[in-house]
Amino acid sequence: MSEDDTNLLEFLEQIDFALSLRFREKWRYKYSTYFISIFQERLLKSMTDSKPIKKSTLVTLFTKKHKYDNHVVVEFFDDIDIELYFPVIN
Repeated sequence: MSEDDTNLLEFLEQIDFALSLRFREKWRYKYSTYFISIFQERLLKSMTDSKPIKKSTLVTLFTKKHKYDNHVVVEFFDDIDIELYFPVIN
């Protein structure tokens, strides 16, 4: 297996985990089930539309539409290492 194949496999496993119930269970106590659901729905929408989502768009979604504090959103991104989701989230 080539390095590109390995990287692709790791990326797909990361996406699979982010959309899983295990992911929701892991983070729901710190961020709430609703918060995690919003993230998972956006991630899934991005995948089904084959259109990447900007990190800034996610921040705006959480802070403006759902009224979460910016600090909470940034902390969540740090906790899940949002960079692992590139190119779906850029």
